[in-house]
Amino acid sequence: MMEQLNLIYGRHAIEEFVQKHPKMIRKIWVKDFKYLEKFTSLDQFGIKVIKTTDEQLDKMFYESVNHQGIVAEVKEYNYVPFAEALDSLKEKATAIVLMLDQIHDSHNFGAILRSASLLGVDQVVMLDRKQVSVNSTVVKTSAGTVYDLNISKVSNLSNAIKELQQQGFWVYSTNLNKDSVDVRKVDFAQKSVLIIGNEQKGVSELVTKNSDMNIFIPSTKTIDSFNASVAAAIVLFEVANKIGKLD
Repeated sequence: MMEQLNLIYGRHAIEEFVQKHPKMIRKIWVKDFKYLEKFTSLDQFGIKVIKTTDEQLDKMFYESVNHQGIVAEVKEYNYVPFAEALDSLKEKATAIVLMLDQIHDSHNFGAILRSASLLGVDQVVMLDRKQVSVNSTVVKTSAGTVYDLNISKVSNLSNAIKELQQQGFWVYSTNLNKDSVDVRKVDFAQKSVLIIGNEQKGVSELVTKNSDMNIFIPSTKTIDSFNASVAAAIVLFEVANKIGKLD
């Protein structure tokens, strides 16, 4: 059982990861060496390859996964210092910052990061506590796309909001309150911060107060609200589409 390791699996996912981040791979376990025919940089980066069986690969996971006969261990994720992230964002005329206000569930976090990668998020900002970090479940759920993203941890989200506002960012909190605007009607700024709140409590009161606008996703209201990762995907699509990230 290797749940404590950061593992990714599947031929396409690992092939793509080797192309993008070869230095981040520690080992590859494979049922058949022919699966590695497209992998040209394994020797160059000193990646250890271990031949194994489907049964042994199955034992690497608590749950049943479709590993397709290949699993890779990747190195721990390196967070970007927030000051460094701010410097990088200064240069951008168009940018999306995704701010997470205490996401506790690893699967939600991984799914949010996968959407962030697909929808052109430039920077993720989250608390350095009361928030799940990048762990093996997050790596798996994000299909390894966490390594395509810049993520910074901060001690205070409100301070981070103020620093981003000073750089010309407009800050949008997802909230179901009387001041909320339908996400479809929002003319998002070219430099936008989107805040997704905790699975139970939503965006905290102080963070909401420091935001420029509250937005909501319309629904049939059959149940209370969207899952945090679904909400993130929907709103990120709206922002990315309206500011030209998907052109």
